[in-house]
Amino acid sequence: MIFEQFKSTADQIKDKVKASGDEVFAKVAGAGRQGLAKAVKKLFEEYSNIAPILESAGFIVGDVELRLTLPPAIVVCIEPTEPDALDRLNKVVSEMDLNDNQKSVLQLIKEAYALEDTVKAHGHEIGQIELVFSVPPGVNVHLSSSRSRVFGSVDQASSSSDVD
Repeated sequence: MIFEQFKSTADQIKDKVKASGDEVFAKVAGAGRQGLAKAVKKLFEEYSNIAPILESAGFIVGDVELRLTLPPAIVVCIEPTEPDALDRLNKVVSEMDLNDNQKSVLQLIKEAYALEDTVKAHGHEIGQIELVFSVPPGVNVHLSSSRSRVFGSVDQASSSSDVD
């Protein structure tokens, strides 16, 4: 009998906690959707501000990924259109009036290219670069095998098309 009363009381407490938890979850989810929408809008604004600068530096956008995570992120996959991407990037940085976010993004790209000799020494080339607009911002560098015909560098692609 005591066990049945204890179980009944425990079940009542469990039901009250669940009901309260569901209510709290609904409130948090509603606030979360609003916050998520604002954060995503801000991330797209950041990306939109740097897109023309990337184009001026000789990069094209291959893909844009929206990550609905905490915090949310926009991942922009870029690749150079010419073999002199680092030179063009340095020229853009020196000639354009850039805000702090733009300078940070371009600096991350430059740091990726600063590893090019190390990457080449291990049989790879810098391929696409993913710019991660989030907190914290970041860069993911895709490395391609130097021996791959599919993932060859811009330099190889332009020289092979010259032969055709």
